[in-house]
Amino acid sequence: MDPNELPQITNLLHEGTDLEPEQVRRSIHLLVNEGTGHKEKIDFLEALAKKGETARELSEFASGFRELSRDPELNDFAPQAIDLCGTGGDKAGSFNVSTFVSFVVASAGVPVIKHGNRSVSSKCGSADLLEAIGIPLAPDSKVLREGLKKLGFAFLFAPSFHPAFKHIVPVRKELASRGIITVFNLLGPMINPARPAFQVLGVYDPKYLEKIGQALEGNKLSGATIVHGAIENSDVTGVDEITACGENLLFGFGRFATQNVERWGPAKWGMSTYPFEHLSGGDLSENLQIMKRLLDGQAPKGLQATVAMNASIAFMSCGKTNSIEEGVELTESLLSDGKVKSWINDVSEFFKNYPK
Repeated sequence: MDPNELPQITNLLHEGTDLEPEQVRRSIHLLVNEGTGHKEKIDFLEALAKKGETARELSEFASGFRELSRDPELNDFAPQAIDLCGTGGDKAGSFNVSTFVSFVVASAGVPVIKHGNRSVSSKCGSADLLEAIGIPLAPDSKVLREGLKKLGFAFLFAPSFHPAFKHIVPVRKELASRGIITVFNLLGPMINPARPAFQVLGVYDPKYLEKIGQALEGNKLSGATIVHGAIENSDVTGVDEITACGENLLFGFGRFATQNVERWGPAKWGMSTYPFEHLSGGDLSENLQIMKRLLDGQAPKGLQATVAMNASIAFMSCGKTNSIEEGVELTESLLSDGKVKSWINDVSEFFKNYPK
């Protein structure tokens, strides 16, 4: 391995040069190689962040890292499946909306293959909540397949499927401690190793809406909607999901296609605008209580509306419904009829016999 290869690519980034696909692939190889120096990796990621990632670079990074992932052997489920997740990083401290919406979507019969991790910047990540209702974080492919057949749901715990990332952890931690946002803050939701055909992906910064949308389209997804929620009258300026607390920005292709970024207020869904405090989350124990209140119809109105709004976009994106109004109605009926609660109970029962 040439020790100067990554610094040479880094110099191109300092010059403002966008990387060609082969240069991205070489960069990935060098980043995950133990022989590449810590400083060289830091310099590369800082230079890429300063230049700004293009849609094509993001597409190549996502494709390259997914090729290094462990295959969950779910190819026959992927063409109908959807993933719902966000980049995180908004430091909003909100409830696990996309995780709960995944439950709603799965309870409607749409296969969900969710890719996620434990909390990084929040008190409770998707993996924490899923583990609490009984879903194992490291099942084999047989268990994943059975879960999809019987429940319409599988969870891929990121550390179990991306062994190459262990060589980048020290670098990411150092950059994070300095407040530097890198390409890895964006890649997590883009590298689901099962390659579900549909995705709803939330971003913490609206500047990434079109870039990530174009990158996912370049990676041959059948359809995706990239979303960002702007928050009114709050210290939190924006979050990586649609909310009933302000204007929402959406960019999509496939069944939910937009020409440009569109701006939709809660009224587009027939909802009122609520204070951001309605979405407040906490640690695992608190979020489990919030989930119970959602299932019982006792959660804050803003959170109930936010769940319905996000689920309606997921249903449209994968073709389950033909309008957001239909999606809102479906979500509300799934919750009021107890189907989501029943589905969660089925999940807990199903996984009782599997090792955690």
